[in-house]
Amino acid sequence: MNVLWPVFHDPSYRPAFGERLTFHWKANLRMLRHPKDIVLFSLISFAPLLLLVSFTRLFPDLFRAVSTPTNPVPNMAPLLFTTLVTFVVFLVLQHLAFVVAINLTYVPHVRSVLLDRGVPLCRRCAQLLPPHAPDSACPECGHTESLATMSDSGPHGVDA
Repeated sequence: MNVLWPVFHDPSYRPAFGERLTFHWKANLRMLRHPKDIVLFSLISFAPLLLLVSFTRLFPDLFRAVSTPTNPVPNMAPLLFTTLVTFVVFLVLQHLAFVVAINLTYVPHVRSVLLDRGVPLCRRCAQLLPPHAPDSACPECGHTESLATMSDSGPHGVDA
């Protein structure tokens, strides 16, 4: 799993912009039909916000300007520094949570839509498979799942 940005498909597969919009639109609609994925995506995405609120509640003195009786003008430098560091840490954690959420919940739907469109790729790593032997093991990760079966399909190949 790439922590900088999700890998939807093999970089050598270069669909046109309109085609990318189409399969991402279909993947979004597909994900919306799976409430478990939406709940998991939301929980993971909001985790850094919960951490931020918890941190500010546990350490409220870090987020106050300090003034003393001898110097009534508050010293804002520590408050600004703490706020800036907290904000940067929050942004990094939020990005990591978003990428993890996308990889766990959305990427499988994109890959399923691509497979439905006839693009031979590995479900695990998105490596393009040779068109003449799509059921062979992936040359990148060794995954051997048959492309004819969908991991989230019911007993007759219909989405559950």
